[in-house]
Amino acid sequence: MSRVEILRVCGILASVPQNTQTDRNRLVKLLSLPFVLALIVTLANIAKPVVVDDTAYLAFARHIAAHPLDPYGFEIFWYTFPEPAFQVLCPPVIPYWLALGMRVFGEHVWALKLWLFPFLWLGAWAMADLLRRFAKGMETRVLPLLLLSPAVLATVNLMLDIPALALGLAAVTLFARASDRHSWWLAVVAGLLAGLAMQTKYTALLVPPAIVWYGLTHRQFRLAAFSAFVAFAVFALWELFLLQTYGQSHFICHALSQGPQPWPGETALAAFVRTKLNLAAPLAGHVGCLGIGVTLMAWAALGVARRYLAVAATLWAAGFLLILVLPHRLTVLLERPPPIPAEHSVASVLWTVFGTLFLFGLAGCAAMLLLRPRKVRLLRMNADSLFVVGWLLLELAGYFALTPFAGARRVIGLVLVGGIVAARACSRVERTQCARTLPAWVVRFAIGAGIAVAAIDTFDAWPEKDCAEQAANIAATQAPGSTVWFVGHWGFQYYCERAGMKQAIPGASILQPGDLLVLPAYPDAHGFYRPHPGDILIRPPIDAIPIATVVWDDVLSAQTIPNFYGGVYSVIGRDSPRLKIVVYQIRSLSIASD
Repeated sequence: MSRVEILRVCGILASVPQNTQTDRNRLVKLLSLPFVLALIVTLANIAKPVVVDDTAYLAFARHIAAHPLDPYGFEIFWYTFPEPAFQVLCPPVIPYWLALGMRVFGEHVWALKLWLFPFLWLGAWAMADLLRRFAKGMETRVLPLLLLSPAVLATVNLMLDIPALALGLAAVTLFARASDRHSWWLAVVAGLLAGLAMQTKYTALLVPPAIVWYGLTHRQFRLAAFSAFVAFAVFALWELFLLQTYGQSHFICHALSQGPQPWPGETALAAFVRTKLNLAAPLAGHVGCLGIGVTLMAWAALGVARRYLAVAATLWAAGFLLILVLPHRLTVLLERPPPIPAEHSVASVLWTVFGTLFLFGLAGCAAMLLLRPRKVRLLRMNADSLFVVGWLLLELAGYFALTPFAGARRVIGLVLVGGIVAARACSRVERTQCARTLPAWVVRFAIGAGIAVAAIDTFDAWPEKDCAEQAANIAATQAPGSTVWFVGHWGFQYYCERAGMKQAIPGASILQPGDLLVLPAYPDAHGFYRPHPGDILIRPPIDAIPIATVVWDDVLSAQTIPNFYGGVYSVIGRDSPRLKIVVYQIRSLSIASD
């Protein structure tokens, strides 16, 4: 007899018609299918314009589509000056995949986003399999909680993070199956996927250690070492190809250049420690937003009463609503003046508090899985529990070791693996205490949070597309045939270049009389220039005449660009328009400069 039938016999669901309950169960089952979830995430991504680093990966794909054996043999404008493409951090898997899509469909952003569907499907399948293995009975609830949460739904675009995670999760999944069957062939496939994951994004260097850790905990070390060897062989073969072609390894080049820069008189070790300690606040700041579903699930497993979970969810939603609608200046709680300025707002407090709850909740779940209170043997020597807790610690260590700068995308893996740990703790509780089940509303709340954050991120990406297109229309109307220069990159760069504008290069671009110059007007309330102008801010010549202004403003305060992609908190408020662009007409010969 099913749980629904038992509750109906007890009279709890007596008022719910049988066919209504059946339809609801069918819907829940449908939404737990990896294919359906991957399709939902893919279709949601189509609505988002080109944003932040998408522009660089499209440029690489465009070049590779024409020159497949020369992936870095061109110059790319990124930030301030044209530079060799080799100097821009871009492992090959996604650019090659996008290049193949361009050869098939042409450069249509919506088609290229559909082209990424296999990665999303692979990742959804892998997560479902991992949940079945480590949290039996929780997969139909936890899979949508994770895949439609802010950690995935809001972070999918044309960037590398989700495809790398999908390949890495699939590698771990297949290696677990290889261990079950002692299959060397499956171990090879797992190693191949791990190698591809590492050449998708270098943070996937955590995948082979996860495989080795699984081998250690499940007494399959030789198989794990072999699979890891295959992964690093795949990784090394591509680097050897680059060494033969360009005389250097892309990975080594960027590993050396991404290190922390010491201050005057500071040792390299001190600079490293300082840089990594500065990542602690963003860790809490981002998982507080992206991991709310995992946070509630973890504390439910630890026995927190449902009413307190509801209070926590209400506070999260209320704080998010305040950030959404109130100007940032009205959400400031405490401001400390120079010489050591600091600001505490609703956003900083909300995300830090819930990020701390996320970390402590997972620590509690890990202790529940590993420790035996009031027992002679303090440790539970369960291989699966040891593995998932060790994998979580590996992701946490990898965040600090492999993160050059903070951003929401840096914690996606931590949220997903943390979800597996929390789901395993919930599964154990539900098997031993039938009355303590994960409240159904937690799943719905996590999905609602994912939709809300993804909607804000999508909405916040539109100004750069819209303002670039408006500026192009103004130029075509008021100065047809003139050269139009622009400043700024990320999505704005992509849409300006598509409209035929030319990037203004400091000290190099010569602006003729009658040319137009499209400039972002000013930094926002937090000191971020949007779109990012590069290291040198180009200003209009003294005698340039502003002929038009394009402003994108709206009633919503919340923004994700650039803080979601490179900041301390995923969603913050604003006090100025999302974007303001001024179109200038050049009156005399000048050179673009500060």
